[in-house]
Amino acid sequence: MRNERGYTLMEVVVVLGVIGLLTAVAVPAFQIVQDRNKVITSSELVAGQLRQARLAAITRSASFLIRFDCPDAGAVRVLEWTGNPAIDDAGDRCSLNQPNDQPPVYMPEGISFGGGDAPPTLRVNRRGFFSVVGGGAMPQTFAVSYDSYARNVVITATGNVRTPQTDGYY
Repeated sequence: MRNERGYTLMEVVVVLGVIGLLTAVAVPAFQIVQDRNKVITSSELVAGQLRQARLAAITRSASFLIRFDCPDAGAVRVLEWTGNPAIDDAGDRCSLNQPNDQPPVYMPEGISFGGGDAPPTLRVNRRGFFSVVGGGAMPQTFAVSYDSYARNVVITATGNVRTPQTDGYY
């Protein structure tokens, strides 16, 4: 009688084929989940910056500006509003640093705001109320998007910031 140890070549080929088939099905699904999570994380980062700006305005009794794509595409920056148009409206304001300016927060690669057009610059006053710089209606709703995925961020005049669930994936 022969003592058989190990696996035949056919058994190894079948097992590798099953593993390859499962991998081919799983990898695209993981990519979809990763893209969706990138949008969710980025929208929460933006909402966090808006909330942080409101908190800074109230605690420091000062006004702040929230600018998108500042200083680069895919970045959000909270800047102190000085009340001096030469500083606040300067073309290089995103590159200037005032005492209470916060550093830019960069979103993951490929994230965009507003579906092509960046959201307007927002201002939060010392009482925590938001307005659109240059005029505009509140509440403001804008999308944070990546590829075919998007999630809205809603900000009201009274400072309520939400990232509402828009479909069954979030």
